[in-house]
Amino acid sequence: MDVFVTGGTGTIGAQVVRRLVRDGASVIALARSEASAAKLRSLGASAYPGDLRAPEGWVSRAASCDALIHAGATFSSDMGRTDRQCMLALKQAARHRHQPLKVIYTGGIWLFPAVGGGRKITEKTSFSPLPAFRFMSETIRMLSNGTDLNLAVVHPALACSRETGPIADMTQALKAGRPFETRATPDTVWPLVETGDLAELYLLALRQPRFRLSLIAASISGISVGHLASHISARHGRPLEIVTAPAADDVDPDSDWTAGYALSQAIDTSHTHRITGWQPDHSAVEDLVVALSR
Repeated sequence: MDVFVTGGTGTIGAQVVRRLVRDGASVIALARSEASAAKLRSLGASAYPGDLRAPEGWVSRAASCDALIHAGATFSSDMGRTDRQCMLALKQAARHRHQPLKVIYTGGIWLFPAVGGGRKITEKTSFSPLPAFRFMSETIRMLSNGTDLNLAVVHPALACSRETGPIADMTQALKAGRPFETRATPDTVWPLVETGDLAELYLLALRQPRFRLSLIAASISGISVGHLASHISARHGRPLEIVTAPAADDVDPDSDWTAGYALSQAIDTSHTHRITGWQPDHSAVEDLVVALSR
């Protein structure tokens, strides 16, 4: 299988590329620089020169593959516009295929609202996106229209690796002897997923024949920030203080990428497990903290 990947050097994308290569797929990944190309080649992928902001340079190649996994984003003021433009260009490029192009689009848990009172988010929960991520719901709707694409949307929980994510950030603060500053309070509930487990779900989604598939990816359905901090404290033998930091007064909501950390969310993952058979390796908080501690 030929798979085109955007964002292949990112936190999620790099793990997806590794997992695809290990599974025997031929991976072609978008590379904006020679440094990115070198990293992709080290992961076993071919590098295709191009930029998300200039989709005319790569969408034809992507549409000629068996599938595309979109894990790329600019995380700048043009993120929404860039995302819509490149996905629209991809859809147009795929119109003349004999079979629909399989597309896995990366959404996110912050497209869903905060929940409380023991309630959990499911794939049927209506979107209520943060302003900075509102474009995703619009792009998903656009991709879902018509039969040119076989669309699956993966909504990752807070992705955790040794280098990035809440556990890495908490551990770094603890080792530096400083409080962990976050938009959350100790009672805020976060769903979590380890990046290797998340990559496995992308592979399983790639194998699904269903159209318009939506999957929420959380190996830890929800844990309070205070409880997570206590696990990390116990692992390292010293306490970690949580400090809630409000948004800066001059922050633009449309580019406030960290606002989601203030959302309290818990996830019902039964649909994802039932549809794909996904069995994450890190489904207990203790195992996740130990695996990602350095």
